[in-house]
Amino acid sequence: MGGLRLFSEFLLIAAILLCFPSINTDATCITSEKQALLDFKKSLIDPSGRLSSWNDNVDCCQWQAVICSNKSGHVIQLRLQNPVDDLELAISGNINHSLLNLTQLRHLDLSLNDFSGLQIPTFLGSLKSLRYLNLSQARFQGMVPYQLGNLSSLRTFSVVGEFWSSLHSDNLQWLAGLSNLKHLELSHVDLSPASNWLQVINMIPSLVEIRLSSCHLFQISQLIHSNFSSLTVLDLSGNDFRHFIPRWIFYLPSLASLDLSKNLFLGPLPRGPWNMTSLNCLDLSSNHLDGSLPDELIHRNNLISLNLQGNQFEGSLDGIQNWSSLVSLNLSDNHFTTILPNVLFTLSSLVSLDLRSNQFQGYIPGSIANISNLQNLDLSHNNLSSSLPSELFTLKDLVTVDAGGNHLSGPIPSTIGNCTKLKHLRLTDNSLTMSKWLYNCKSLELLGLRGNALSGSIPSNLGKLSSLEYIDISKNKLTGTLPESLGQLSKLETLLIYNNLMEGMVSGILLDNLTSLKYFDASGNSLTLKANASWIPRAQFETLGLGSWNLGLQFPIWLQSQKNLQYLNLSSTRIADTIPSWLFNSATGVVSLSHNQLHGGISHFLCEVKNGKSGLTVLDLKKNSLSGEIPDCWMNYPNITYISLKSNNFIGSIPRSLFSLEYLSHLDLGRNSLTGSIPSTL
Repeated sequence: MGGLRLFSEFLLIAAILLCFPSINTDATCITSEKQALLDFKKSLIDPSGRLSSWNDNVDCCQWQAVICSNKSGHVIQLRLQNPVDDLELAISGNINHSLLNLTQLRHLDLSLNDFSGLQIPTFLGSLKSLRYLNLSQARFQGMVPYQLGNLSSLRTFSVVGEFWSSLHSDNLQWLAGLSNLKHLELSHVDLSPASNWLQVINMIPSLVEIRLSSCHLFQISQLIHSNFSSLTVLDLSGNDFRHFIPRWIFYLPSLASLDLSKNLFLGPLPRGPWNMTSLNCLDLSSNHLDGSLPDELIHRNNLISLNLQGNQFEGSLDGIQNWSSLVSLNLSDNHFTTILPNVLFTLSSLVSLDLRSNQFQGYIPGSIANISNLQNLDLSHNNLSSSLPSELFTLKDLVTVDAGGNHLSGPIPSTIGNCTKLKHLRLTDNSLTMSKWLYNCKSLELLGLRGNALSGSIPSNLGKLSSLEYIDISKNKLTGTLPESLGQLSKLETLLIYNNLMEGMVSGILLDNLTSLKYFDASGNSLTLKANASWIPRAQFETLGLGSWNLGLQFPIWLQSQKNLQYLNLSSTRIADTIPSWLFNSATGVVSLSHNQLHGGISHFLCEVKNGKSGLTVLDLKKNSLSGEIPDCWMNYPNITYISLKSNNFIGSIPRSLFSLEYLSHLDLGRNSLTGSIPSTL
């Protein structure tokens, strides 16, 4: 018996080896095919040198990306996909007809390359031995050729366009010739003229996978008889379906993954039996589905991932204990109004739970700790009250917690010190107070505590959280000044502390140490910048808010070093100077200099815009001592939406160019000495 068993295992191994192409150690390249590949290479541009081994002195079966049959020496695979997502390293050029000499080619992969402007070559339809063809995201354009329907041996066919591409097909009848096809992907190919798409695909009973995402499909009809009994993956996301989900989809017994997201499907989910006994992953997000969740979904006990985000579902969640296998659950942006059900926290396999933007009520129960594998939790923008349960932060694998926009109060539990893997903590717009144990969270990258009940000064040990990239502690009652230890946060890109009660000195040295800082808004505090006249910050700000600071009487010269400014707020900073012409660059979108003692005119900077146009959208100069005429050069600001020159000393007539601004929605010239009138449309 033992000998028979060993012999059977030998036969099994031998059969497996015969089914797969061998490595090329013994293969000898066929001369005509070697020349075909060399001619193919001549038509290509290969910036990364992936084809450098393709030369006449080496057997072509040893070339990179070429696989030969160990038995016959024929080239059977060309694996030329771009291995990295970088167009600068992509192969480009033309696709030579010499590929037709590879008569035994079974596998051709040109994906992720850059054949910009080329149509998919029609001659590829003559490579009759092909079983695998992948032309995805290779920047082809134009019509997908009907001739590809001649590839009757094809098992896998993948053509994915880019979101901007002009790849299209006006009729899919040619697909019927692919009678052995198992995997079909035509995502981002415009199929809107192909009204028969479903009927044609239904003629291919061998299909295991269908991916038609973002194909501009608008109609999916009922099927009297479905041939999709073998189908395991169906992705019709990102199309324009505007009706009920057809019932035949819910009778696919082998379907493991169904993605109907980002459509316009209407109404409730169908009631009655669902025959999707193999379903693991269901994504119905971003539709217009409504009603309560049907029993057929509630009783589905083998789901691993369920995404219902962005619909109008409502009602109770009774019975969801059946979802015991769920790893990811997203019910966000719906109309659930119930108390958080305790049964939800029996789903111990959950890794990700997203309930944001509903109307869940009550408190967060301590039984949430039963979800022992939880990594990502989002309860934001509900009506939850009471305090954060200390049990929540006993979940040591937590990476993301967002409970912002609720009615939570009390201190952040001291157990948060257990969460050494926590990267994102967002608890904005509650009534929470700080916990000193927060500073044990060494992995923290994002800290969002805006709009809470934080008081006292910013703790110096905040600077020990060296991974921090984003801090928002605005709209609290913080006092004191910025601690020097913040200068240790070398990765910090965003620091928002506006609208607190802070006062005191902030040294230029502290800001210099924050070399990665791009977004800094500390407006609405009574801080003073301490820096010498020649100081130039090392950071390049995109957002800079210093409103209500004491910046001195002169306009800050160091601002001239800021080349990337898009938002600038220097309101109420006690500046008593003229506005320098260098302040405005083409990238600046929002400028607020209100409530200062600025004087002089504004023509010198408004009418001397470099390159003729400005990206300015908001200009607020109210309550200063500016004078002279308002210049008539507003055509340089075609995108501006808000202008306030109120409470200055401007004279003369209201310039006509103000009235030609297409997007202007707010114009306030009051309390000046101007003549003329403002059109009622403004």
